[in-house]
Amino acid sequence: MSLTNDLTGPPAEPRTVTFATVKVTADYKALRALTADKYPEYFNRVYTLFTGLEFDVWSHIAQYEGEDKLWLAHALYLYGKNKDALPAGFDHTAAVARLMNRATQRTAMPGAQDDAFEREVLRASGWVSAMVVRNLAPPDQGETAKLTSIYNPPGQDRDGRQQVGPLRKDVLKELIDVLAKVVDEQLLHWVRPRNTPSEPESLDHLKRIADYLQKYVARVLGPYADAWEDGPYFDGFRYSERLQSTWELPAGPAQRLNWMTNRAQAVGWDKERGALLAKANYDGTRGGDQETLRQMLRERLESDESLSRRVGAMIKLTAAHSGGEGKISVQPIFPSATWGTKADWRWRVIRTLAHELMHRLAHPGFTATAGRIRHGQIVSEGFVDLLALDVYTRLWGLVSQSSAATEILLKGVGATKAPDPSFLKVGYGEAGTSAAAVRDLLGDDRVRAAFFLGATHLIGLPSAQ
Repeated sequence: MSLTNDLTGPPAEPRTVTFATVKVTADYKALRALTADKYPEYFNRVYTLFTGLEFDVWSHIAQYEGEDKLWLAHALYLYGKNKDALPAGFDHTAAVARLMNRATQRTAMPGAQDDAFEREVLRASGWVSAMVVRNLAPPDQGETAKLTSIYNPPGQDRDGRQQVGPLRKDVLKELIDVLAKVVDEQLLHWVRPRNTPSEPESLDHLKRIADYLQKYVARVLGPYADAWEDGPYFDGFRYSERLQSTWELPAGPAQRLNWMTNRAQAVGWDKERGALLAKANYDGTRGGDQETLRQMLRERLESDESLSRRVGAMIKLTAAHSGGEGKISVQPIFPSATWGTKADWRWRVIRTLAHELMHRLAHPGFTATAGRIRHGQIVSEGFVDLLALDVYTRLWGLVSQSSAATEILLKGVGATKAPDPSFLKVGYGEAGTSAAAVRDLLGDDRVRAAFFLGATHLIGLPSAQ
């Protein structure tokens, strides 16, 4: 999916197109002298120039229909004019292959409004992702030391050794008791008065919101959110097609254990609940700690049938992202009126939709680092919610100015109403607070490049061994 623009009159040439800190020149005057009969020679020559390979690429391109060849001729010309700025070692062969594939799926032609053609070509080729990462500096020595302490509380000694004692099972048991109370707290939000049926939330309308968010995120978090050339904005992902009801989620023993494990991370690092994982000397990177926690949770669920049943109910009422290209699930009903108003809930669902979309947009290289730091939920949820909040806070300003946005986002829940103040804070306890601390230290650009483009070295996360 791309931000499609209508064709207008030919824009001025040459002109500059800007992607955050990088710029390109667009000028096709010389290309216009190329007649269609010269296309075979042009494409073969350009392919060899870019890739170093002697290959009759025209035999493949000749099968393109309509304006596909025109699009590709301009795309390769634009790429060629700007390829020398790319870092050494960039894979030009892969970039050309992406552009050849994109020609039949294009969303904007040369001359499109707001430089949509140039933005599509340079993003799809991988030029944008490579350039914005190249122009950002990794953290210095002082910043790296601060980052290490954030990712691995309570930090390291001067020799780089973890200041973490042996795991305390007695404190993990205390945490599990707290989790059982959290389950009951959350279930209360869905208890309705006797003989009062649940009120449905239109999944079809939520799908409209989902597609709106996908386009909106590309615009407000560009050029990072939509610049990964192999990511969701180029692999056919459409948010609405992945959205489903939480009632469709499986809730067997494995899912109940995973739900409890996820909540154990959120609750266990929360200082307001005693920071029990820190107290237990829990270290997600240390062999055995995760397994011990999961085993204790498994034993509790197997021995406490009532708790297991309540966790199963919560799974059916908890928004979720199944990972990779899987489904994104949202609640199909409004909670009890004791939770709040419909408008409040819609704002909450919009925030949830933004959060789950961030999960889908997170680069796999970024997500993989969660297992390499002590407080892995900083990666798996903290940064996710931090970036979702960036989008969410902008939406209220948009609603206050745009009736069209109001119609999409708040239809069916009454007059516009500002989100509850609690929705405007980063969530996931210490994980969210820590993610915000990293951004305060390093800035938006480096965080977004790491999250969306996998440039984890820019925020001091350990790379794969």
